[in-house]
Amino acid sequence: MTARSPKDDEEHIKALMAIMNGRGKSIAEVIEQLSGDVPTEEMVEAVTNRLKMAQESGEAVDIAEIVSSMNDMAAEWA
Repeated sequence: MTARSPKDDEEHIKALMAIMNGRGKSIAEVIEQLSGDVPTEEMVEAVTNRLKMAQESGEAVDIAEIVSSMNDMAAEWA
């Protein structure tokens, strides 16, 4: 599952319409879907920050990879 910014106004409008029609998911819901666990606030904030960084730089990111990496890091620190 990857995330990226809309490439044009039309794509942006389509994304907004999907959200308004209830097809959007929160970052916490996506993390839970990927990991099977309810995420901590820190995990949601960290993923949100990574997505914002990617948006600012114009890169696409793999959300599943971010969540997996963060879970691995948390397991190492535990």
